[in-house]
Amino acid sequence: MSNPAQIMTVSLVWLEGPGLEGLNPSELAAAAGLALDQGGPLRAAVVSRPREQAPDQLRARLAGTPTLWLDLAAETGGGQPGHRLARAAAALARAGGQVSLPPVSPAATLPISQTVLVAGAGAAALEAARQAAGLGHPVILATPLGSPELGGADEDPGELAALARSLPSPVEVRPGLALDRLDGAAGEFNAVLQGPSGRQKVDCGAVVLAPPADWRAEPAPLGLEPSLCQPLSALDPSALAGPKDGWLQAAVLAGVERPLSAQAFQRALQAALALARRPRVQVTFFFNEARVSAPGGERLYRELRLAGALMARVEPGGLGATEEGRALTWQDPLLGEEVILAPDLAVLAEEARADLPECLGDQVSWPAWKEVAPEWPRLAAGLTARSGLYLLGAARGTAAGPDRLSEAAAAVGDLRERLSGAAPPPPTVLHDHCAHCLTCVRACPHGVPRHRDGFIVCAPAGCVQCGACAAACPALAIAPPGWSQEELTAGLAAGLRRTPDPALLLVACSRSAQSAFAQLSAQGRVWPENLLLLPVPCASRAGAQLALKALELGAAGVLVAGCHHGNCRSLKGGEMAGAALAKLGRDLASVPGLGFKEGAVRVIGLASNQPQELAAALERMLGEL
Repeated sequence: MSNPAQIMTVSLVWLEGPGLEGLNPSELAAAAGLALDQGGPLRAAVVSRPREQAPDQLRARLAGTPTLWLDLAAETGGGQPGHRLARAAAALARAGGQVSLPPVSPAATLPISQTVLVAGAGAAALEAARQAAGLGHPVILATPLGSPELGGADEDPGELAALARSLPSPVEVRPGLALDRLDGAAGEFNAVLQGPSGRQKVDCGAVVLAPPADWRAEPAPLGLEPSLCQPLSALDPSALAGPKDGWLQAAVLAGVERPLSAQAFQRALQAALALARRPRVQVTFFFNEARVSAPGGERLYRELRLAGALMARVEPGGLGATEEGRALTWQDPLLGEEVILAPDLAVLAEEARADLPECLGDQVSWPAWKEVAPEWPRLAAGLTARSGLYLLGAARGTAAGPDRLSEAAAAVGDLRERLSGAAPPPPTVLHDHCAHCLTCVRACPHGVPRHRDGFIVCAPAGCVQCGACAAACPALAIAPPGWSQEELTAGLAAGLRRTPDPALLLVACSRSAQSAFAQLSAQGRVWPENLLLLPVPCASRAGAQLALKALELGAAGVLVAGCHHGNCRSLKGGEMAGAALAKLGRDLASVPGLGFKEGAVRVIGLASNQPQELAAALERMLGEL
């Protein structure tokens, strides 16, 4: 902890607002151990309302002053005046302790490169290059093809030519080059391009990947006679008809082993419908998921059924071939028995797919790609887990046409914000504490910390302030501004001193649980005095060390409430906290004499619109304490 002589006087800046009625600022300041703001210069401040609700004059006055902006009404809740005074005083004391220490010196940040590297070809690459250059960024367009007018197999050559002509002159086009190596994060990427003339190094602030697509056919079931199979692009329905005394059996395979994109599924429906309308042609349409979200997709699906096609939904691996290879077999879920079809033709649906650069498959430098670009709602519009890295077009599953242009525009808007200095500041690394264990490098889902020249350095525009690195660091060498272990410990010590036993600490993610808590408070919820709230930017900040410190300071239990898996802005907030704290909880319960029951440390997942789930979890844990 800091020397007591270094602890700063913290002043309460009072702003009236809903939920604060009946609270006396002078009484609260005295009860929380804070000075009451009289309008003069302040060394440190706690404000009773969130920053966005404060007048511009106050925000300007507190600029440069260590300040913690509270939603005091939310932390207080309802109840009788004396009860609300006690809860508000504990919240203010916790905030005052957190901001009372001299601020950690900001990280010596690296300069933010403004150069944008667009690696790829096609409409998404051209639009991203055009828009980024229009915003003033130096842009390098590295295309693996021979000219910027060339793109993927699924794109309109005329549209590509028009987009290429619209490129502003600052865009530097480098044809015949592919991305060979990449590391870094927003503000400081190091890339290597490979081409016929050798390797070229590029330092840039953001990287946009838009590899060109080609058509890839659905794999035929293992053992099916190849002469029966035909890719959709080679199909000419107008040339087909059944024999006069029978039927032509046509099987259309539309995403059996792996669901097709909505656009590819629509093309398969169109081809199947054209076949079904031919004389004496019976169509059986095989699929795993009916992706009908493309415009007109649902109508096509209905028309195909009305045209007499048989619709067969099969699980991955459920469609096979007979031993002689002339028939398909699958299990009908309604009949509960095996069905056999001997097709005269098996049409294999095609999808526009693009390969990622091979360097991104390097497991030493990059995590599994499914962790970099998972199909999560918070990573739409080209975003990936690696700040400053964007994936567009066919590699993302985005349909050719306007959707790719919109995706490129959204990606450029995000990179513009990051490279303009609006991104949160990176954490300070206390090099005299650092053990060079690289735990922070492995823990960060965004690739911000890196080990270079014997030191941990952070990408200047890549941080999202999740705190995962600080929570994981065994040497407490990572200090996010305002959220270092020392600052949080000081806040917990002050808050828990004013929280009666048995105290429960709720560590609440600012994007989910904190909002749910605020909704309950706005409804007049009376929170018990032995509940202390600690809002954090992300649940990943709540590691084992913070929970242990809370227990050491007198908490009887710790409940961490973060986002649901798959909906975390930091990708792994709840998952990381859950893994660390589940082990801690088991360890504490297994040691006789500590007095902690199993479940004294817990993690739950919430959305901001699930206040009742939060209330139920708190009631259960408070009752058990």
